[in-house]
Amino acid sequence: MSQPIAHLAQFDTSPSRGVALPDGRHAFLVRVHGRVSAFVNRCPHQQVPLNLPDGEFLEASGELIQCGMHGALFLPESGECVFGPCQGRFLEPLAVSIDAEGNIHLASE
Repeated sequence: MSQPIAHLAQFDTSPSRGVALPDGRHAFLVRVHGRVSAFVNRCPHQQVPLNLPDGEFLEASGELIQCGMHGALFLPESGECVFGPCQGRFLEPLAVSIDAEGNIHLASE
């Protein structure tokens, strides 16, 4: 199996986490309502990382993914932009799997 990119225990202190993928891309994971979702860390509006300038991926209530540069809001289940300049577009999803020990891996292609 591939090297894990994160572990479920890391979400005990924060519901979102940036990670570097084995291929060098930057991604992030969010845990909302117990479900872990992963996306490439790039806003479809201007291709900037979502966690600029201050490092967070979720808006204050912890329910939606937010672009720190433009305030666009995305559904954590699908990555669809539901508010902001890229409304109707999507974040690039990454399929992940979680093993019995809680390790989070990129899903096999």
